[in-house]
Amino acid sequence: MEEENQSKKKTNNPKSYQERKECIKRKSMKLATLCDIKVCTVITSPNGELQTWPDNLDAYNEVLDLYSQNLKPEKKHKESSTPVPQLEEEQGEKDLLTLVESKLAVVNRRIRFLENKNVVVVDKGKRKRIE
Repeated sequence: MEEENQSKKKTNNPKSYQERKECIKRKSMKLATLCDIKVCTVITSPNGELQTWPDNLDAYNEVLDLYSQNLKPEKKHKESSTPVPQLEEEQGEKDLLTLVESKLAVVNRRIRFLENKNVVVVDKGKRKRIE
């Protein structure tokens, strides 16, 4: 209980927020530099103010544009008038579905077999279930 109260105090502490914000910016910068990738961060302050890294809005917008382009790749296919070949992922899903259906059929046959195994024929073809 005491730890919970302390964690609430830390998150409401402006100094803690400032330190963590700077840490996130440093980590973003390291990630971009070490991995040679484009990175941007959006941070909302406790008072609702938006802050971004990098401070250069052109670089920031470039990353956001890349993100929005890759967010919904299906729309690109729907907009084009040429037919799109079936994706490997879709083929893999169909193969998986076929495999699951075949295994389900085997399980169902086994269940029917076991159900019939518990039935004994007595008195002129009448069946009686053994429990």
